[in-house]
Amino acid sequence: MFPLVREAVDSVIPVSQLRFIALSHFEADECGSLNEWLAVAPHSVPLCSKVAAMVSVNDVADRPAHAMADGAELLLGNRSVKWLDAPHLPHGWETGFLMESRTRTLFCGDLFTQGGTGAAALTTEDILDNSEAFRKPMDYFSHSTNTRQLIEHLAAESPLTLACMHGSAWSGDGAALLRALGERLVGNVSQPW
Repeated sequence: MFPLVREAVDSVIPVSQLRFIALSHFEADECGSLNEWLAVAPHSVPLCSKVAAMVSVNDVADRPAHAMADGAELLLGNRSVKWLDAPHLPHGWETGFLMESRTRTLFCGDLFTQGGTGAAALTTEDILDNSEAFRKPMDYFSHSTNTRQLIEHLAAESPLTLACMHGSAWSGDGAALLRALGERLVGNVSQPW
């Protein structure tokens, strides 16, 4: 799919101007074309967690990664992103997410995967039920013992937009939707969020 995605990105910004190729965790659908991107964006580097750089990205990528620690911020001109470690949420110990601070957009990877391409690019309609219907038959979440704390780590950023990797992005109270996902994952327990 690289040629199609490249064409779509090129319609927004010339790909040769990209400085970072970010990934939430190391899997084929997150970074299978990483070196193709690095080839067409000669001044770019992979952007990932410190763990991802150590165990995968620096071994595979044609250039060393810009590895980010939990809470680290990266200035991107008039925008900045913050890296949020979330090991095993939903899977992969190197998993983390980027939060764009000005628009409060959380790039949430596989957290709210919806089958298909999404009815709209951005919606305010429910995506939790659709993503849960997609997740449950495959059960691709790791069921980490610290899921509740990881969800709260993300919710504390108070995102207004959840930029889903698969399906429609969502606009609204992102903290509440993340906590609702947490309830689905860990069930109703007496401990407060």
